[in-house]
Amino acid sequence: MKYAVRSLLLSILAVAALSCDKATPTAPSGSTLAITANPAKIGLNGRSTITIIGRQPNGSPMREGTEIRLSSSLGTVDPLVLIGSDGNATATLRGDGRKGAATVTAQTGTVSGGGSGGAGASGGSTGSSSGSLSVTTTVQIGESDDTKPTVLISASPATVPVGGTSTITIIARNSDGSPAASGQTVLLTSSLGILSTSRPQTRSDGTATATLSAGNEAGTAKITAILGSSEAATTDVTIRDAATSIFADADPKQIQDDATTTIKVTAVVRNAQGLPVAAALVQFVSVVGSFGTSSVDFTDSSGVAEITLTVRPQDIPDGTTSFKVSANTSSGTGAPLKSEVTITVV
Repeated sequence: MKYAVRSLLLSILAVAALSCDKATPTAPSGSTLAITANPAKIGLNGRSTITIIGRQPNGSPMREGTEIRLSSSLGTVDPLVLIGSDGNATATLRGDGRKGAATVTAQTGTVSGGGSGGAGASGGSTGSSSGSLSVTTTVQIGESDDTKPTVLISASPATVPVGGTSTITIIARNSDGSPAASGQTVLLTSSLGILSTSRPQTRSDGTATATLSAGNEAGTAKITAILGSSEAATTDVTIRDAATSIFADADPKQIQDDATTTIKVTAVVRNAQGLPVAAALVQFVSVVGSFGTSSVDFTDSSGVAEITLTVRPQDIPDGTTSFKVSANTSSGTGAPLKSEVTITVV
């Protein structure tokens, strides 16, 4: 019986001793930590290896298995790693698509508190009087505002008819304002129409060009350009309906040859579906009378353009019994469209 009790006590003591051996090691007071990041600059979804170096007060490696807890102000990082036999531990910082400077903090507890932090890669380590060591380093995720390139974009012309074309020009600059290097690829997209290339390359002066073909659909084409990590630059191209018909009219259509008369001349412009075409340029022409300061007008949302023709008696050549007033506009193919109305002189 005594032998059995003695064996049981020895077993309990052995288990207790084993449990003590498996306790998580803690850094003794006066230990130091250092932290580095490689690389110190990553893409928006890139990765950086964070290395933590732990040393005891006598300079020997921190005990294997010592817990290092990590956090980051941006992106994600392994929350807990253990010191290895060489006194080092590693973790991975992962970008999550957000841009900025990520402050990575590594921390471990000390046996009796009052430990002091070691030098970090950024020189920004901090000590603690609450029984812990803490060090920090910074990793730039994405380009900072001070280093990213800039892009400007323009379209000429900014308004085209259906079936027309517009030249898209991109101006790319480095952060210091100098032209982007030759051969850099610009990512170009359009919400409407077809681009001659979606990846134009910069020339030696930092510019790149592409052509937008409007196609057969009217609307607003939003063109977007991005170079590397630059902010997106946009410009709009208005694609208006192509005119397929124009109809001219006048009021009155009959005038006296001995009196000054004002005539309201109108033109209605429509597309192939018979719908009004807005913002179409209409030019009016008459060999008799005058239109004042301008002989052109743009159609309104109803497809109507109008102008006033003033005819004085001295404007009418002798023997004239009638004359024509015409309204002219361009079609989607560039061919002119024309309609005439006859004015009778009595």
